[in-house]
Formats: sequence, C-alpha cells, structure tokens
Amino acid sequence: MKAFALIMLIAFTATAHAASWTCSAKNMITGNYDGGSTAYIHLSPYGRGHDYPVAKRGKTVTGHTSNGTPFVCKQR
Repeated sequence: MKAFALIMLIAFTATAHAASWTCSAKNMITGNYDGGSTAYIHLSPYGRGHDYPVAKRGKTVTGHTSNGTPFVCKQR
C-alpha cells in the first residue's frame, strides 16, 4: 500500500509540473515553450525555427526573434 501511495504521489507531482503553453506571433508556423529560458519559434517564410530568449512574468513569456518579430507564449 505504501508503494502504491508513493507511485501516485510521484505521478501527481510530475503532472502538476507539466504546463501547457500556447505561443503566437505574426507569420508563426510553430511555437513551443516548456517553461525554460527559451522558446522555439518558427516563422514563415524561413525554412526552420530557432530558440529565442524569453522574459517570464507569471503565466506569460515574451521575446523577439532575430528579425525583431515579437512573440508571446501564455500558459493555459
């Protein structure tokens, strides 16, 4: 019984830390943020995206791509 309780506590803790984020930017193809110091942003017409530094304030992070395009990611 103690082992089951420990497993459930670990599973709950892992789930509680997993947050879902939605990113947006002008001409964005894909945007991902996982809670770290950077967000991956891929803009059209570029062939691939890059990781860009973010400033985090509560449930919102902001940043700019290398061409100056601002982006925002918000926690759901």
